Amino acid sequence: MARYGVGIIGAGWVAGEYAKVFRDHPLAEVVGLHDLVAGKAGRLATELGIDAREYLSIDELFADERISLIVSCTYPDTRVEHCVRAAETGRHIVIEKPVGLGADDARQIRDAVAKAGVKTVTSFVLRWTPQFVAMRELIDGGELGELVYGEGDYWAPVDRSYTGYAPLVSRAQGGSAFVAAGGHVVDILRFLVGEIVEVSAFSAAAKINRDFEYDPTVVAALRFADGAPGKLSTMFDVHTPYTINCRLFGTEGSIQNNEVFSPNRGDDGYRVFTTAKPDSADVAAHPFRQEIEHFVDCIENDVESHASIQDTYKTMAVCDAIDESAVGDGQPVRVMLD
Repeated sequence: MARYGVGIIGAGWVAGEYAKVFRDHPLAEVVGLHDLVAGKAGRLATELGIDAREYLSIDELFADERISLIVSCTYPDTRVEHCVRAAETGRHIVIEKPVGLGADDARQIRDAVAKAGVKTVTSFVLRWTPQFVAMRELIDGGELGELVYGEGDYWAPVDRSYTGYAPLVSRAQGGSAFVAAGGHVVDILRFLVGEIVEVSAFSAAAKINRDFEYDPTVVAALRFADGAPGKLSTMFDVHTPYTINCRLFGTEGSIQNNEVFSPNRGDDGYRVFTTAKPDSADVAAHPFRQEIEHFVDCIENDVESHASIQDTYKTMAVCDAIDESAVGDGQPVRVMLD
């Protein structure tokens, strides 16, 4: 029997993946969906075989008392409005990334959630991607030791064929390269090895696709809380396959994507560990099922997700610091983690 009535805001590319997961979850029921384009939510429900209501307005969705869990799949410029309203009306929230257009938006959601006492999960999905689950297990098992250096890269060529192209390349709805998508690698570095406290960044304007309203190529040197240095990069205006890199070097060994080197185990070179890698920008390949199963368990057991807004606010704070430093031509910026 369903315990959680789910309302989905947005009926686009990623919303369908959430709808499938909640449709199939034994404790959930998709009650209804809303999209600004009339008929779009109804078509999605029909396509997925879901008997759900299409709300004609956002007010209709929030007025439906059957809904106890909101999924925010809108563009980030409306994320604050909907997530704060969800918290204030006592709904748990799945927050698609990016969490608004920066740390100020994320802070407003965080504070509303804290006041309401509801549960949240932010869809920085690398936390549930098998490669990074395996990396987390290796780190917890002592393979890395103390961090010496860590870096992450998000490289995704964006052209007119990309789903959601127009809002992604705009400053008003995309924000910046790190806010729009590069935050994924910020978040996974934080999750694996700890807080980032200072950055120094440089960026470059587009050379291939002139539609970008912000610099689509950004690189940042960074410092972790324990003093270790690192690097982050995001590139959209490039010719490359979709690529996410994560390289960690420690006092006991090193991990590069799906390869590990452990001298204490007698390794004389990197050995590959078999795992599914994050090698596609297609949301159908992303681990939403694992994320939502985790989140429902958190609600059931009254515990906070490791990817709650209280935690991932800090990811957005790093993105803000990178953007501020890039505008300042590399001037070091402290990350405002509180």
